[in-house]
Amino acid sequence: MATRTAYCLRRLMLVAIVGLALALLGNGQAYAASPIKIQSPTPDATVTDMVTTSVRIKPDVAQVAFLIDGTLVSSSSSNSFVWNSLLVPNGTHTLSAQAYSSSNQLLRTVSEKIRVSNKRRPTPTTTRTASPTATATAHATPTPTPSACVTITAPVPNSAVSGTVPINTSDLCTGNWFESLYVDGAHISDFAPGQVVFTSTAYANGTHTIEVTSQSVNPGSVVLGSASEALKVQAGLPTATPTSKPSATPTPTSKPSATPTPKGGHYSMQGPGASLPTEASCVSAVNASPIAENAPWNQDDGTGYNSNLPPAGGVPAYFYANAPCCNELPHADFANVDGNYSGSTDDLIRITACKWGIDEDYVRAQAWIEDGWHQDCAAAHGGIGCRVGGDLNSPAGDPSGLPITSMTPGGVFSAFNGYGDPGLPTDHWDSWSMLQTKVFYEWMTWPMLQDSTSFGLDFRFAEMRGCVNGDQYSYYNSQSSAQGTDYQNAVNAARTNPNGASSVSGWTNLQYLSYGCIDTHFSGDWFDGSSDGYLTEFLDRLATAPWPGGLQ
Repeated sequence: MATRTAYCLRRLMLVAIVGLALALLGNGQAYAASPIKIQSPTPDATVTDMVTTSVRIKPDVAQVAFLIDGTLVSSSSSNSFVWNSLLVPNGTHTLSAQAYSSSNQLLRTVSEKIRVSNKRRPTPTTTRTASPTATATAHATPTPTPSACVTITAPVPNSAVSGTVPINTSDLCTGNWFESLYVDGAHISDFAPGQVVFTSTAYANGTHTIEVTSQSVNPGSVVLGSASEALKVQAGLPTATPTSKPSATPTPTSKPSATPTPKGGHYSMQGPGASLPTEASCVSAVNASPIAENAPWNQDDGTGYNSNLPPAGGVPAYFYANAPCCNELPHADFANVDGNYSGSTDDLIRITACKWGIDEDYVRAQAWIEDGWHQDCAAAHGGIGCRVGGDLNSPAGDPSGLPITSMTPGGVFSAFNGYGDPGLPTDHWDSWSMLQTKVFYEWMTWPMLQDSTSFGLDFRFAEMRGCVNGDQYSYYNSQSSAQGTDYQNAVNAARTNPNGASSVSGWTNLQYLSYGCIDTHFSGDWFDGSSDGYLTEFLDRLATAPWPGGLQ
């Protein structure tokens, strides 16, 4: 009996040991099979302001995608990213990270719950002293005693308002970069100086306190000055601005919509149908605060040729008669394209952004992902090598008879080949300029796209302005009714409520429209899903500013 009992005990111990070993092995195998793990923040952590999310990844992970509530917010080879928790409401959210292999295969998704808890600014008073901990936005850290260098000029205090209300300001703060709007102490949005808009329909009838702060440049923006007043929201009024105050009507055509201060300024995204400044006023404003050349290859491609000049001899008549190709946009959208300005590469970017009402960092970021800010083509001017050409193709001749797409040796494209594609009698590059516009379709842009940085920028962002204004509806609708409908809805939403939340978490209506118009330069379609990688790269570059000189 004792022998059998001892045998049973030994057997039970053996089973327990084997079970423990298998459990440990199982845990080890489970760990080995998990290529990614969120290290910070920890599950159920409370986060505020700018949040660093980091993951531990295994060597076979080539790319990490970070998501908030299922929406992609960053994708890179890095194992960490910083995001602004103020872009989502306070409360519980799902933070996810996805590991991808070098062949773009999803290896694993890991998720955890976090809690966002951001403080809001107190209701402003004439004697308030703001503290950094009471800031509503990460970029708007206030100074202890903001000055009165900014004033609200219209509407007058205690005015009855309705609809979309322009808040006109006189912003004399030294170093101002943008303005922020607060309503009843809550941060609403940021605007180019003089472009603040209060959407009163989002508030109940009655008296509300609005405050405008003048902000210095990001990152680490501080409040330079502030002004506040009370307004009475009355939904039944026919106009947003009192008719007795005609000065309340903005006059952006008389100056750039985001005129730089003597120490520099930032041109921000303007919505559909915005009144745009003249090219001459933009040139004057940018020349008043020039930026030194940080892409010197454009001003000397090695042969002494300077690409940062207007097209030699101006823009030919055949451009205006035929732009654009394929009836995607009306000819009128290109009537003011001339590229008739010169300067450093960054100055040309700012002039273009000012002229077409495009955020200057959108221009910088797209130019970077397209061709790394290169417009240089030494082979076109007697040298060797050409950076500006790209995308091999075998295009046919154009209807004007210009030698743009010649298949014969010595043709324009074949002069600058370099990839040795055996499938073509001669290699052809069919996209050109710092923005890689396809001459394959836009033949009427030749040779200006090859020769002039300013023309390439001018043409591309005339296209984008037409897209933002809603001029591409017929084209997208011809692709599919779903594209046409979503595009039209995006334009309408950006026009009526530009700072409202779009269908994509963290994007305003104007951002949704603008990003779609950036994306279509790659895909030719409206958010069809085929160009998500392109848009992800654009947004990543927008956040990291890897271009020469970084953020200005």
